[in-house]
Amino acid sequence: MVLKNDDICPHLETDDNGIDVESESEQGNNSQVRQWIRDSCTTGLLKRRLPFLQWAPTYTFRSIFHDCIAGFTVALTAIPQGIAYGAVAGLPVEYGLYTAFAGPFVYALLGSVRQITVGPTAVMAIMTHEYAVKGGAPYAIVLSFLAGCIELMAGLLNLGWIMDFISGPVISGFCSAAAATVITAQFKTLLGLKFPGSSFAKVFPGIFTNWKDISLWDTVLGFSFMLFLLLLKNLTHMRKTCTTWSCLRNRHVSKAIWFVSTCRNALAVLLGCVIAYSFELYGYHPFNLTGEIKSGVPSFHLPPLNFERPISNSSVSNSTEPGFELVTFDTILSDLGMGLVMVPMIAILEQVAIAKAFSNGGKTDSTQEMIAVGMGSIFCSFFGCLPLTASFSRSSVMSASGGKTQFANFFNGFVILIALSFLMPTFYYIPKSVLGAVIIVAVYSMVEFDEILPMWRGRRIELIPFGTTFFFCLLINIEYGILIGALVHLLLLAHEATRTKSSYIRYKKQGVGERIILRADRNLYFPSVERFRLALGKISSESIDDSTPKTIIIDMSRVSEIDHTSLKMLKAMLSSWEKGGERYSFVNVSANLEKNMLSVLPAGINILRATTDTDTGDSEDMEEAGALLAVSVAGKDTQHA
Repeated sequence: MVLKNDDICPHLETDDNGIDVESESEQGNNSQVRQWIRDSCTTGLLKRRLPFLQWAPTYTFRSIFHDCIAGFTVALTAIPQGIAYGAVAGLPVEYGLYTAFAGPFVYALLGSVRQITVGPTAVMAIMTHEYAVKGGAPYAIVLSFLAGCIELMAGLLNLGWIMDFISGPVISGFCSAAAATVITAQFKTLLGLKFPGSSFAKVFPGIFTNWKDISLWDTVLGFSFMLFLLLLKNLTHMRKTCTTWSCLRNRHVSKAIWFVSTCRNALAVLLGCVIAYSFELYGYHPFNLTGEIKSGVPSFHLPPLNFERPISNSSVSNSTEPGFELVTFDTILSDLGMGLVMVPMIAILEQVAIAKAFSNGGKTDSTQEMIAVGMGSIFCSFFGCLPLTASFSRSSVMSASGGKTQFANFFNGFVILIALSFLMPTFYYIPKSVLGAVIIVAVYSMVEFDEILPMWRGRRIELIPFGTTFFFCLLINIEYGILIGALVHLLLLAHEATRTKSSYIRYKKQGVGERIILRADRNLYFPSVERFRLALGKISSESIDDSTPKTIIIDMSRVSEIDHTSLKMLKAMLSSWEKGGERYSFVNVSANLEKNMLSVLPAGINILRATTDTDTGDSEDMEEAGALLAVSVAGKDTQHA
């Protein structure tokens, strides 16, 4: 095959001197590409996507000191919570610690809010539990990896606007149901009961069914530690009320009280270990203990996209070797199902909401927070972790501890890493009832029943999506519950949007006849077509004097959009008016709306555009404008269709 020169080098136009020049279209395209590259590759954008470049150049030894103190303090809260949330997820407790140490390392570099710390949370743990039951730790790890990929892509594509469809009442109902589920499940542990099931619908009746098996020792220890934790949690508030003790007003005493209150979870775990170990020394075993926790740093490896697992009931009954089956990636995707949508969505919701809460009214880079939590989940999955997101309780500790930069997360992760390497044998003696008390005290504040009264005083209709989400999440399924709640709220909004309240006024003009002016109060979409058609029919059928000519004026000043269904209805109404000899016109129509209307309505209809200061019109138009003004000011004469 012979190639011509034009096939290799496209022909270029030449000027009068014979010099090759680019065509205008090629120049335009090249300039647009160059401009896009300039806008995309800026120093400001690089600093937004790599936030550590903003604070690293001014980082000082004083900042290191404050960040180290803050990171250590947060770690004292994160270690017991990590152990507890690993158990909530239905996995060996070390998986919660893996998540607690790996996530902060990523957020230290990519996070945009210095007070935020990420890791395992009660919501993520309870959502992971459903899939851990199906496939164990591999399912939880793959869920973390895939959820991170979705969160990262959502951040890169700026899809955070999707979260706007999840309303406040739906989020409150979801958080309340998740907290109630966790608390109910931990009451089983608190009472020393052992029976299958972790959902509210199974645990609540199971407690009454198995009440004879309640362990007195675990129950007493668990409730005692609940009171102990509540006392320490409210220690700072108690200090403020005891104004008569002058020593409590000392600055150093105040800091010591705050530190004890903040580290209450770590103190409870250590005290529980001491109590259990003391009984073990004398040969008593009254408590259910956490047991052996795997020590050491987890190995860095790819998420198990394919793995083998033993078959519970091997078909080969005579074989001494246990049977195994290969779990493929397709099987994992099928089993994870809705979790691939709901887990990243809830993680993004928590991450962005907590970031906004700690931004002190400043601008929050939601896109960067989505990228940070996505990269954190992906990185964590290589260490065998659960899905993660921001933790409000630990972020509050970070903020109160005086962390200066996001690098405090590095010290947080480092302390947890030290604990994984050296302290795991000590945690063997943690009573499970103590962990249950830690979780209950940590999540009970998530039950947002205090939101009910404001909604009752305000818009009571919002109690419907709140209650729907709460009961469906609590009694059926968390993932489907939040979807059903969001759908119910959107349907309520759609129903409210269709409740058009068109007002009209009629008057008789000498020599002209009767005029009826109707104002549409909102955009016209297909759900509201029937109500608007009834309003048009009502003003057409009612008349002061049937012998006088009638003109119907439709004021479109509050209408900016009208859909095809509404236009077809208007076309039919206009046709019936013309057959009856009635005249009509549309006034205060914007240019874009007029273009949309003429795509369906007849070309010869009378349309008067919205007037401006420079517009002039004939006397009849001005009279119509004056009549329209009467509609807005003479409320007592205005009727509703």
